[in-house]
Amino acid sequence: MAETPFERFRRLTGSAHFLTVAKPERVSAYLTESDFLIPGEEILHVTPAGEGNMNVTLRVITNRRQFIVKQSRPWVARFPDIEAPVARILVERHFYQAIAGDHFLVGRMPEILRADARNYVLILEDLGVVPDLTSLYQEEEDISRSQLSTLLQFASRLHHLHIPEFEDNRALKELNHQHIFDLPFRPDNGFPLDAIYPGLAKVALPFQHDERLRAAARELGQRYLGRGTCLVHGDFYPGSFLRAERRVFVIDAEFAHLGRPEFDVGVLMAHLLMSRAPEKRLLQIDTDYDKPSGFDASLTRSFCYVEIIRRLIGIAQLPVTLSLDERKQLLERARAGLL
Repeated sequence: MAETPFERFRRLTGSAHFLTVAKPERVSAYLTESDFLIPGEEILHVTPAGEGNMNVTLRVITNRRQFIVKQSRPWVARFPDIEAPVARILVERHFYQAIAGDHFLVGRMPEILRADARNYVLILEDLGVVPDLTSLYQEEEDISRSQLSTLLQFASRLHHLHIPEFEDNRALKELNHQHIFDLPFRPDNGFPLDAIYPGLAKVALPFQHDERLRAAARELGQRYLGRGTCLVHGDFYPGSFLRAERRVFVIDAEFAHLGRPEFDVGVLMAHLLMSRAPEKRLLQIDTDYDKPSGFDASLTRSFCYVEIIRRLIGIAQLPVTLSLDERKQLLERARAGLL
C-alpha cells in the first residue's frame, strides 16, 4: 500500500504536522500546540492563499485576526514527484533577517510573525485577499511606472546590501538550475507541451536539438551556480509580487542566495517582455535600477533570454495569452540573443 503524503512528509522530516487546507483540524492543532493562538481565539476558516508552485500557503481566519501559514515540503507542492529541499523555508527566514536593517525592503514584504524550523513553517502577516501581478500577462493590463519603479528600487537596495554570510542554498539552486538551464533544452524531458498549448511541442523541437544553444545555456548555468557577492531574491517575477492598497509587495524569498544581481534583473526583464510591456518600461530599468559595482548588462540580457525559453517550453509555465506565433518569435529572439 502506497504511503500517503502525510506519511511521506513525516518520514522525510520527522514532523507530525502536515498542514493542508483539506484538514483544517490539523492546522488548528498545530497552532494550538505551538502556542500561537491567543486566549479565546478560535479558527473560523482555513483557505488557500495563492497558487505558488513550491510551498503550501494557507490563509487562517480566526475570530480575532487573520494570518498566513506557509509550510515547505520535501517536494514541490504543485509537482509532488519533484523532490526539493524542505529547508528552503528557513532560507526565506534568513532573507528576512538579512534585510532587517533596511526599512524600505522590510516595508515591502509581509512581516514574519513566527518561524518554526522544526516543522518548516513560517507564519506571516496577511496583506489581505490581494492579487499577484501575474495578471500582467493578460493583454489588457500593463505594469505601471510606479509599480516597476518600486520593484527596481527593491532590487537596487537589496543588491547593495553588505551581506558577508548567507545560506548557501545549494540544493535549491541546483533544482532551479536543472529547470532553467538544462531540462527545457533536452528533447527527452517528457514535458507535455502540446497539452499546455497545441503545437508547442513542434515549436520547441529546434531549441531542444540546438547543440550551440544548449552549450550556451550550460555555460550560463555555471555562472548562476557560482557564488556571488550580492544578495539576490532568486525568483523576481510577477508571481512573487503582490498588489495591495496601491502598493507593491515582494514575497517568496526561498530562492535567495549570494549570487549575481544580473539574475534578478534579467528575470524581471524577461517577464516584462512576455507580458508585452511597452518599450518605455524596459528602458525604465536603466533609469530606475541603481547598478552595483561590476554589474554586467550583457549577462543580464543572457539571463533574460534563458528565462524566456524555460518559461515558454519548460515545465514552469505562466498564464500568458501569447499566440503560438508570438511564442515562437520570442523564442527565436531569445536564441539569437544567447548565441
